[in-house]
Amino acid sequence: MGKVLALLLIILLALASGAGYLFLTEKITAGERQIADGQRQLEQGQSALEEGKAKLEAGKAKLEAGKRELAEGKKEYEQAKDNPFLVLADKLLQGGKGFKEAREQVAEGDKQVAKGDKQVAKGDKQVAKGDKQVAKGEGQVTDGERRLDAGELELRRGREHLRLAKGARVACAVGAAFFASLSIVLGFCWRRSLARIFMHTDASQGTSP
Repeated sequence: MGKVLALLLIILLALASGAGYLFLTEKITAGERQIADGQRQLEQGQSALEEGKAKLEAGKAKLEAGKRELAEGKKEYEQAKDNPFLVLADKLLQGGKGFKEAREQVAEGDKQVAKGDKQVAKGDKQVAKGDKQVAKGEGQVTDGERRLDAGELELRRGREHLRLAKGARVACAVGAAFFASLSIVLGFCWRRSLARIFMHTDASQGTSP
């Protein structure tokens, strides 16, 4: 009876190993698809991040150029702001041609000064807005880099788990083959003992009332 139980146990081990092989094969196939999708998303993310960095650098260069233009404009504006008064003083010193014309020129100069002040203030606001946008872009790039690093870490872990699962699948395949072969060999070697056991069982059942 012990041989029958041993043979049944070996057969069950072979079936369990075969079931484990099939289960791991399904999981490995799904894992490989997930890793392939993750790798594709990671590559897309890296491409988008590089594009974002290039746009950010272009925005920085444009902002710096705008700052230079604004500084030059302020300088020219400060110089131009004094010119109408110098011209007016020069005209008055040269003989003074009508106070009405002088007042009109002064009023026009005041209007141009006020307009220039508004343009300078507008330029300052645009520069401040550009600085905020650059800071926001840098923050987004940093977040993107962190997400990419996390994605790469997850991919490495997934590949490691996949490698372990493949090793376990090989072990299940070997185990299934080994236990199946062992059950066949033992069944062949114990065929007479097994036959006597089954015959004795049938005989006992036949003689029982």
